[in-house]
Amino acid sequence: MNLKKLNILIVSGGWSDERQVSIQSGINVYRSLKANNYKVEIFDLNRDNVFKIFQKKPDLIFNALHGEFGEDGTFSNLANKYQIPITHSDDLTSAICFDKKLTKNFLKKKINIDFPREINLKNKISYPIISKPFRGGSSNGVNLIQNWKSLKNFLNDKSLMFEEVITGKELTVTVLNNKNKIECLGVTEIEFDSEIYDYKSKYTKNKSKHFLPARITKKQYRYLSNLSVKIFEICNCRSVARLDFILSKKNQKFYFLELNTHPGLTKISLAPEQANYQKMSYLKLIENIIISAI
Repeated sequence: MNLKKLNILIVSGGWSDERQVSIQSGINVYRSLKANNYKVEIFDLNRDNVFKIFQKKPDLIFNALHGEFGEDGTFSNLANKYQIPITHSDDLTSAICFDKKLTKNFLKKKINIDFPREINLKNKISYPIISKPFRGGSSNGVNLIQNWKSLKNFLNDKSLMFEEVITGKELTVTVLNNKNKIECLGVTEIEFDSEIYDYKSKYTKNKSKHFLPARITKKQYRYLSNLSVKIFEICNCRSVARLDFILSKKNQKFYFLELNTHPGLTKISLAPEQANYQKMSYLKLIENIIISAI
């Protein structure tokens, strides 16, 4: 199939707290495709113009949304009803992976991996602990809680889960559908100045350092690459996904944190950086995502 004959609509923006990241991802994808003579249009989504997407009748929707609606399976479900191909994972996979607790419970039944221990607030607590939203990405709403006084501020928030703090190396892996293969693009180690790897650390230039390949042994690198591909397959992911882990300093075990079915495609995002490490251009990364959708 000649991809350049497709009318491609890039949908970005939205109304989640990741709107600005989505806009940057969408602009980058648009510029890359436009510069290479693709028939492409970019669409800034808001709550009032959702159905205008389907009135345009594109041949393919490139889903550059992050967060609510775009990443939780709602948008892909709607596209399916209008019989328009859409990039990234399908609605069921997206819905499960958007919810950290659902993902954890699903994977526990399928594969033997370690997760940070969930904290029962009714029991005696050893601080510090981490609070994070069940749903969402970009580390929005993640907090390091040092004592009871701080914890009291979060007790009535039913959208949060609480976990033990694992100290060690923060690692992230991108897995991609590359033609007929599922492959790992790389394992990146992330260093950051703040106490936790939060939204500001992720999306502010020079707030974090990336080490690619990660400073782990070859055996560990190979193990984490293979494990990430396996999780991608078990969850029935498509196109591209990013998986986050911590390598514990205490026991040298890998702890799975989350799976992101819509990783960022901004200039400082990890997936393009890891593609480049494999000598894959940004355009080629985007083309692989498109091909997997059609």
